[in-house]
Amino acid sequence: MEHDLQRGYSVLTKDDLKEKMNKQIDDLSEVFLLSKADATVLLTKFQWDSQNVSERLSENKEKLLRELGFSPAVTGSNYADNFFSVEKNLARLTLEARDMYEEYVLRSFLEENKGSVIKQCPSPGCSYSVEFHRAVDIEEYGLNVVCLCGHTFCGRCGLESHRPVTCNNATDWLMDLKKLSDVSEKSLTVSWIESNTKPCPHCRCPLEVGSRSRLFRFVDCLYCSGRFCSACMQTVESHKTPDGNYGSCVVRLLLPPVVNGPEVVVSCVDRWEASEIALVEAKSELESLDESQFTFQQYITAMREGLMLIVQCRQFLKWSCAYDHIHTEYQASKREYLRFLQDNANTLVQSYSETLKEEAVKALSATTYEETIVSRSKILSATSNIGNYFFHFSNTLQGGIDDVKVKSYDNFGGPYWLCDRCTCGNTWLDMTCKMCCASATPVEKKLKDLSLN
Repeated sequence: MEHDLQRGYSVLTKDDLKEKMNKQIDDLSEVFLLSKADATVLLTKFQWDSQNVSERLSENKEKLLRELGFSPAVTGSNYADNFFSVEKNLARLTLEARDMYEEYVLRSFLEENKGSVIKQCPSPGCSYSVEFHRAVDIEEYGLNVVCLCGHTFCGRCGLESHRPVTCNNATDWLMDLKKLSDVSEKSLTVSWIESNTKPCPHCRCPLEVGSRSRLFRFVDCLYCSGRFCSACMQTVESHKTPDGNYGSCVVRLLLPPVVNGPEVVVSCVDRWEASEIALVEAKSELESLDESQFTFQQYITAMREGLMLIVQCRQFLKWSCAYDHIHTEYQASKREYLRFLQDNANTLVQSYSETLKEEAVKALSATTYEETIVSRSKILSATSNIGNYFFHFSNTLQGGIDDVKVKSYDNFGGPYWLCDRCTCGNTWLDMTCKMCCASATPVEKKLKDLSLN
């Protein structure tokens, strides 16, 4: 049993779980002179609440047992003469049926126990359980539980570990993920863009005009606000007749293909899917760890902890994509900074993974104990470094990315405009950011005209 009060939980094996259950049964059996079988039935009836069972037995033992359907039996044991027992019925069970009964009792202890909070690890096929300490106050971000099987999950909501987002945000994200995936797949498919968009005659950016053209003949470009005809893709001015009215469309011009159109942005859904693939690979590497190849237990522990840390880092990066969608959707500068941190973290995790592989090869070829100690020290140092990075990364996100001070256009008509991408200040004469070369938005262009007038 892995027990740590500071972490707020303990990881139990199946034998540990049986030991805790049998101790509770033995205590009740000894105090009230009951057989273990009787004590087991009583505890299952009262959802393993030993205090409640003790109080009811102290008030009127025989009355309680008769109400629960026990039949009296006379035994030659040291217990009372009128001994209520179910052992006779248990003795009639076959070996297979007895095993099923024992599994039922253990599952009852795990799922219905009111005396403690014990949960089965939600990872498929895992036999470990987790006991949560009553004194722990689980915050809205949940309690990050690391099972010995390598799976990490939230002790509050039961989902996989979802820091840096709250339990409610994680649930909402999973509900919206399918819809977002469909939208992302639609918007990022090159073939769909080619068959469903037309280039604007003013800025040449691709626009979806099919749905609007059935209702409106003239539409506005979403990028440059230029007005044009959705049927022939020419400007409004080209349709004006000498009398001021709008005539029919002229021969459609063949516009050159878009060379420097708007960059297709990788959405948070794409990053989520890529992170999911990386997480599966990390779990696979953890499961494939062959401990029999190494001699020293301390080195095995360091390797396993390192691989488990990679799983946790990959899981954090995966859920940071949900944070991206929830908290930075309308804050371009914060989103840019968050994705910089994500890319940097991905690089560090990959480098750390390569370090573990290199040191594992060195340990296998080591001929002395000192060489193994040196390799282990390098692993521990790298583990500490990446752990510290993700600790501060988590705090940064939970603090709302305060490192980036996002300003609005309150300096209306002022001396400069702030880039949405990097927040750099630029003069109103600049139409692209002098720091990151991002183009000014239509809002900034309008502010420029007002500032210069």
